[in-house]
Amino acid sequence: MKTRATRGEGLSPEASAAADAVLREVHRTFTPATVNEFREGTGYNPRQRVATAHRVLLTVVEAFLVGQTLSFASLRAIFVRRFGFVRSCPFQRRFKQESAVAFFRAALAYVVSSVVNAAGLELRGPLAQFSDVRVYDGTGQRVPPRGRDALPACTKGRAGTKWVIGYSIKTGLIEHGTCGAETASETPLWRSLVPQLAAGALYLLDLGFFERQLFEDAQIAGAHVLMRLKSNAKVRVVGQFSDKRHEAIPNWSPSYFLTALPSRRRGTLVDLDVIWGRGREAVELRLVGVFHTSRTVRWYLTTVPRDMLNAEQIVQAYRLRWLVELLFRELKQNTDLGRSFTADAHAVEALTYGAMIAHVLVRSLRIQAALANEIPLEQLRPLACLHVARAFARDIVDALASGSVAWNSVVHRIGDALSIVARELKPSRSRPRIALQLGAIGA
Repeated sequence: MKTRATRGEGLSPEASAAADAVLREVHRTFTPATVNEFREGTGYNPRQRVATAHRVLLTVVEAFLVGQTLSFASLRAIFVRRFGFVRSCPFQRRFKQESAVAFFRAALAYVVSSVVNAAGLELRGPLAQFSDVRVYDGTGQRVPPRGRDALPACTKGRAGTKWVIGYSIKTGLIEHGTCGAETASETPLWRSLVPQLAAGALYLLDLGFFERQLFEDAQIAGAHVLMRLKSNAKVRVVGQFSDKRHEAIPNWSPSYFLTALPSRRRGTLVDLDVIWGRGREAVELRLVGVFHTSRTVRWYLTTVPRDMLNAEQIVQAYRLRWLVELLFRELKQNTDLGRSFTADAHAVEALTYGAMIAHVLVRSLRIQAALANEIPLEQLRPLACLHVARAFARDIVDALASGSVAWNSVVHRIGDALSIVARELKPSRSRPRIALQLGAIGA
């Protein structure tokens, strides 16, 4: 079975150009010249003997693609098979340095930005009004107990890290991430990762990031935030929107407002105007509630106005936040990334960034296949794409280590496989796709 891209029939010039650009930019990320730029910019691996920066990067990518646990033993075994003998201590030192963290982080930032710019993807449907929909969440990573001084865990005597990772619903790519000890709070980590909100973007966050200043910052930056309402947040209801009419309400609490509702049936929606804070610190927001049962209401606090998303779409949009949990599961199940086999803080970060690079590589192949074969991106299931990439793992790394001709050939073969194996023409009725309804094509 040949795909349209293979035959060259009916492919629009725009899609063809974008597919070629993604293919070219991904390969460029792993060329020795580009890797040397990362190396020189971060001061990584200055001796450049056997375990060069280029070889180390390819080794980590191959380990992720074949589903190997990212331990020094498995990484060294892959390196020896591909590049020849290397002693254990020098090999481990390639990861146990601060410059290694900067090197892998720089490579991640480069491949993400280059693929995003090349692909030219846009949200559709109700979400088309946003420049992007970004989900941030934290996840834990176990570390051997000997690392408890540098990476103290929430459990006494244990060690662990906390990662805050950003995920784009528009592209399906990991945007970036940052790491701290498991005892670190998520909000300061997120603030260091996202010093300024992007105008026009919608941020989906859980209660770990809940604070009034975040909503105020979003309004100033022209961005939007959507998250659940924390029970101790003292918001005051000043208006209700119902049946296309707006009704003023004299500073009621949400719980008191519910006592005046005529219906409490499951699925009933309420759309309110609220004020959080007093005086100059007051922030005007929107509060959407949905009855989960006759006695249980789930509240969603947001800056998104009604002319962009209605109440039902607000509830649906927040459900997209769970896609980052599926991302975490994908990362952890593929290479057991939920635990580290080294207690060195630098090695933990470097290897995790390396796994993110490999994951972005797989998702980039998904984007390239969708563009080259004119397949809607949402029809290529992400997990199935990972399984296909795993089958081609050695071919992918061989091609990355070779020239562009070999890379182009491998990518076209992978695209054919993705269009056959990973494509889902019609979603199952038992698994309603909120992402499809809202136009989140990368989900």
